[in-house]
Amino acid sequence: MTRKSLKEKIPAPDSLDEIQEKLAPFTEDPAATAVFFDLDGTLAAIKPKPEAVTLPQEVARLIRKIEHRYLAVTVVSGRPATAAKRIVGNSQLAYIGNHGFETMLPGRTLVVTPEAQPYIGVVRELLKYARSLPDMVDSGIMLEDKTVTLSFHYRRAPDPDRARALIQEKLIPKIEELGLVAREGRKVLEVRPPVPIDKGVAVGRLLDQLGAMKAIYAGDDTTDIDALKELAKRKRRKHNFMAGIGVISDEMPAELPRYCDLLVDRLSGMELVLQILADEEL
Repeated sequence: MTRKSLKEKIPAPDSLDEIQEKLAPFTEDPAATAVFFDLDGTLAAIKPKPEAVTLPQEVARLIRKIEHRYLAVTVVSGRPATAAKRIVGNSQLAYIGNHGFETMLPGRTLVVTPEAQPYIGVVRELLKYARSLPDMVDSGIMLEDKTVTLSFHYRRAPDPDRARALIQEKLIPKIEELGLVAREGRKVLEVRPPVPIDKGVAVGRLLDQLGAMKAIYAGDDTTDIDALKELAKRKRRKHNFMAGIGVISDEMPAELPRYCDLLVDRLSGMELVLQILADEEL
C-alpha cells in the first residue's frame, strides 16, 4: 500500500462548530467534568527519541488555565508517572503512568497497583534476557525500563521492519514463556504483567474515586482505546456524559475512530480543544 493510499484512509477531523457542540455539555459544567489527556502524540509531538519529547509552551499555558477550572485534569501515559510529570512540568495535575499501573495524585506519592507488584521480578528476568541478545544493539531497538513494564522502541532503527521481525522472533516467545503480555503501539512493543490493568481500568477507578459523571478523554494510540472504551461504556449509564477525542495521525490505529465522539487534527487540533475547554475566544 502506498503512502498516498494510506492517507486516503485517514478520516477527516471534525469542524470547529462540531467540536464546540460536542464539548458544550462539559464546558458549561466544568466543575463536574474530569478531563484526561494522553501525552505522547496528543499533548506533545512524538519524537524519534522519547527523551526528546517536550510539551509545547502553548499547551502548557492552556493546561494551567484549565487545571482548576475542571473537577480534575489528568495526564495518562505509557511513560512512568514521574517521567510524564517531569515533561508536563505541572504538579497540580494527576498522573496515570505505565499504562495504568501507576497513579500519582497532586501532593501525594506514587502508587503502583497491587496486582502488578508480584510480577516485577518476572519483568526483571525479561530485561536481563533482552540485554543478553547479541542482535539487540545492532538492530537499533531501544529498550525502555519502566520497572513494572518494558517498552521496546524501534522508531529509530535503521531498518524498522527488520527490528520488528527480531522482536517477533526473539522476544515474543520469551514474553509468552514468562507469562507476560505484549501489545504493539506506534513503532513500539509494550510488555506488561498479565493482570487486567490498562488505561481504561485506571481511568475508571479515578472516575469512581471522584464520583464523576462527566468526563473527556483524548488519545491517539492503541493503548488509548481501552480508556475510550471505558468512557463509551459509562456513557450508556443514566445521567452520564462522556466524550472520547481521537487525535489524527498517519499512524493512527484503524479502530481508534470507532470509539471516538470527535476527531481532531494532530497537535493543532488538541490546542483548539484546549482553547475551547479554557473558554478562550477563537
